[in-house]
Amino acid sequence: MKNYLHEVETAAKNIKPTIKPSPWLAENYIGSGESKLSYLNVKIPLVREVYKQGFSFSQFSSKEQWKIWDYIWTHSTIFEVMLFSSYWASSRPIEELFANRKSLIRWLNRVDNWAHSDEMSSHFSKLFEYNPKIMLPVFKKWSASNKPWLKRQSLVGLLYYSRMRTNVPEFSTVLSFIKAHMDDNHYYVQKGVGWTLRELWNIYPEKTYIYLEQNAHRIAPAAWTAATEKLTKKEKQQLIKKRRLKRAK
Repeated sequence: MKNYLHEVETAAKNIKPTIKPSPWLAENYIGSGESKLSYLNVKIPLVREVYKQGFSFSQFSSKEQWKIWDYIWTHSTIFEVMLFSSYWASSRPIEELFANRKSLIRWLNRVDNWAHSDEMSSHFSKLFEYNPKIMLPVFKKWSASNKPWLKRQSLVGLLYYSRMRTNVPEFSTVLSFIKAHMDDNHYYVQKGVGWTLRELWNIYPEKTYIYLEQNAHRIAPAAWTAATEKLTKKEKQQLIKKRRLKRAK
């Protein structure tokens, strides 16, 4: 396994890095001072291109490749290299993802940045849609955790881009997870609250707007922009007025 890890890390390190210092470098924009990973600061399209070129084990059986990519995710300390494992998971049929869900759940233990968190949300939204009965207790466990990246996953993983979901959770189900974290003080949990409210509005606009009206004063600044993104200018102004009035009291 160490040889495969070395092969993949070498391929990633050979990607031409972004030279100019910039606040948009991955270590700054994605790592945000919280991540313990190292960042090669290369453009993501180039990372995807290297992945598409394949590796010495690319023709191995799916079972063997799961073992390899699992090892790479759990042992690499490089942000971009870990992305390769997620790209592999994304390429697998839903039945295979579900069969390997315990590995994916374990991968969450290494998430310490929003980009990896969103990668996992892409997988878990598919799994929730595929078998909500099995996945709902998992999401509830994450929601009750004291770990911010698990709490974020219990939100964003429900509706990772609602337009891509054929079967969506009930309004009350999604709202219960939002309510649990409306007052959370972690920035990226609040970003997850806002993101989920936006996606909930895409599916249940009337019900979601009523909730936004009633709770405009409670929505954190980190959540506000995403939560109100799809509203009309008039609707936003109405919410801002209610938000200011209730906060003044």
